[in-house]
Amino acid sequence: MGSCFLKDCTSYGKEMPYSHLLEHDTQINVDNVYLEYFGLQRSPYKITPDTDLFFAGAERGAILDALLYAIISGEGITKVVGEVGSGKTMLCRMLEQKMPENVEVVFLANPSLSPENILHAIAFELNLPVSAEDNRLKVMKTLQDYLLQRHAANHQVVVFVEEAQGMPLATLEEIRLLSNLETKQHKLLQVVLFGQPELDDGLNASHVRQIKERITNSFYLPALNRRELRDYLSFRLRLAGLRGSDIFSAGAVWLISHFSRGLMRRINVIADKAMLAAYANGSQVVKFSHVIAALRDSEFLTRKPWLHPTVIATPWLVAIIAIGVWSSNDMGGVETEGVEMEVALVKAAPEVTQAKIPDKTLPVAPIVQSSLLEQRMVATRDWLIKAEPAHFTMQIMWSSADDKKPMERFLQKEEVWPYHERIFVTYAANNDKQTLNLLLGEYENYSQAQVALESLPEALRRYQPYLRNVRGVLAETSAADSLNGIKHIASYGG
Repeated sequence: MGSCFLKDCTSYGKEMPYSHLLEHDTQINVDNVYLEYFGLQRSPYKITPDTDLFFAGAERGAILDALLYAIISGEGITKVVGEVGSGKTMLCRMLEQKMPENVEVVFLANPSLSPENILHAIAFELNLPVSAEDNRLKVMKTLQDYLLQRHAANHQVVVFVEEAQGMPLATLEEIRLLSNLETKQHKLLQVVLFGQPELDDGLNASHVRQIKERITNSFYLPALNRRELRDYLSFRLRLAGLRGSDIFSAGAVWLISHFSRGLMRRINVIADKAMLAAYANGSQVVKFSHVIAALRDSEFLTRKPWLHPTVIATPWLVAIIAIGVWSSNDMGGVETEGVEMEVALVKAAPEVTQAKIPDKTLPVAPIVQSSLLEQRMVATRDWLIKAEPAHFTMQIMWSSADDKKPMERFLQKEEVWPYHERIFVTYAANNDKQTLNLLLGEYENYSQAQVALESLPEALRRYQPYLRNVRGVLAETSAADSLNGIKHIASYGG
């Protein structure tokens, strides 16, 4: 958090909006006041990795255990892929911390190492007697002798390569050759590659297929869904010392989930600033309007989302804003002008919420006995059974399962017709309630999905669609109750 400038900190900023916190001339340490105000002993949402705050949900704990097993079993090269800010560095630090004493860890944090330098870098990290002038053969011999000595003493050496997507393919090939160092039963050197999805793209090149074939374990860090994000926020607050009820409203959780795209670094930034906004306005609850302030300050939001005609039209956003208004009023005496303005803007544009009736001269969707939504639900049932967990899809929108009309109206829009055959509608549990998620397509890898996302027409892109891992969708769907003939299979996640 750092520090800010505040004239009167005794009132906890009740008269000072969040946007003015940095405009005053008396410097104080915000951390202390911020933590004291919410009854915390430490900052809950630090950006820097803190292993004491490791969240084992959203598959992180399972992946950590699998990584430990892979390394101890001596299985050569392992790959961990995740989006920017998905928690790869935290996982890397946890992995080092959990390692048995007989495992020696080498970190390679410089991805731009050339093939000629990679051996020297590993040797230097192991404090081996080599110099920069020594040739490759000498360094390799020194390294091999050391690894054999460690193996004889029942020790292992593992190399963690961070930001591996930035490493030249020729250097990765050199790492593959290092993985060839072995005895009759065991690999002498384990390698774990941590990288962004671009790493997979690079490994798909035909001239480095030998590297890909040597990767015995691959893991993908999925983004957090809304339920996992809510649990993550609560988990961090409890570890920071919160003793009362959770402080993030349902509307705040939804908005953080939408704009963070489930990425932990973004979640931490937005949640931290939203708590500061709540503190500045004297609120013990972090509400929708506080997250909006945090999004603006974080530059995740360049304009008011409710001013966009598509967002204004969305009925579920009205419901979320209503929650924010109810929460604000329930607090008593707390400023609600901003939230009330949001509702007024929504009410001012009722015509946008109506489904567009196609012109008679345009091609009309075929008339069927069942609704479009029901058709896509039936198709979704078949897709869920066959979907590949490692693939990707994109989420366009969601609505309450209790009111299917918004989803039905969306499907009737003429700009959506060309995509009907690739639209899937899944159920998900959210805060003990059921929601409907509208997904589009299935893609083999992240790059393919990203291209598809960027090629969407503006009519769909303005809903701010985002990419999701199919594995997360399957897990989310299997956790929801069976509704409307959709059969949930407990083994979706594989």
